Amino acid sequence: MSILILPAIKITLAARDQFKLFRLVLFLLGGILAALALKMPARADESRTLIIPPNDGYGFEECLKPGSKCGLVVADAWCRAHGFAGSNDFGPAAAATDEASRSSIEPGSYHVTCGDRVD
Repeated sequence: MSILILPAIKITLAARDQFKLFRLVLFLLGGILAALALKMPARADESRTLIIPPNDGYGFEECLKPGSKCGLVVADAWCRAHGFAGSNDFGPAAAATDEASRSSIEPGSYHVTCGDRVD
């Protein structure tokens, strides 16, 4: 009888060792993936173009029109207030957006394109 039990025990122990090895590999793989995820910067949703609606309440739409003297000052201040470096471009929003996003922008809006994010 002990001859028949011995192979069953060997099979059980071998299966248990394989399961432990499988769990160890999964644990190490999860640790590596977590370390990589924490190391990667999350910049996918960061947009440097700010859309300013005409009814924002600040009343500086005259400054953001092309050729105005105060436009650069207002655009730089708007970018810095949102955590970016100074502005690169500003003007009517319809000129800076693609056809798909124009439908969601209010008529009379202005855009300000900012430099890199200031950390």
